[in-house]
Amino acid sequence: MTSEEFKNMIVTHQPAMQRMAESVLHDPSLAEDAVQEAMIHLWQQRNQLDSERNLGALCVTLAKRRSIDLLRKQRPFLPIDEAALEIPEPTANNLEERYQKAMKKIKRLPTLQQKALLMKYEEEKSTAEITRELNISPANLYTTLSRAYAALREMLTNEK
Repeated sequence: MTSEEFKNMIVTHQPAMQRMAESVLHDPSLAEDAVQEAMIHLWQQRNQLDSERNLGALCVTLAKRRSIDLLRKQRPFLPIDEAALEIPEPTANNLEERYQKAMKKIKRLPTLQQKALLMKYEEEKSTAEITRELNISPANLYTTLSRAYAALREMLTNEK
């Protein structure tokens, strides 16, 4: 394939590639770099492009991938403070205190949510066992647990 044939095939897709790159990078000049890298890749693969069914989709996908690659390269490196990550081992008193606090919050939940949580975590029952005992569907159990988790998160947020 000649460079003129390549240009005629690709030039119509360049605006869509630029829009995709800008939507990912939020920087027109970086987006141009990503599109240029995608174009280089397309040029290197130009002999296989004749058989491409959806060249537009390929072009936009390559621009998106190159944009993501540029974002990854920009990610700043921060050294990890190992000491700050160390979590002290909980003591027996601390565990009991945390358990009691959690139980107080769970008891404030609606009955179905309480039962579902306790069956799952206290009694370590399977989804099938819980749904059978509570006479609810697995989807309903998932919704019930999701609402319980959300309510507990809200309680913890309001506590601070």
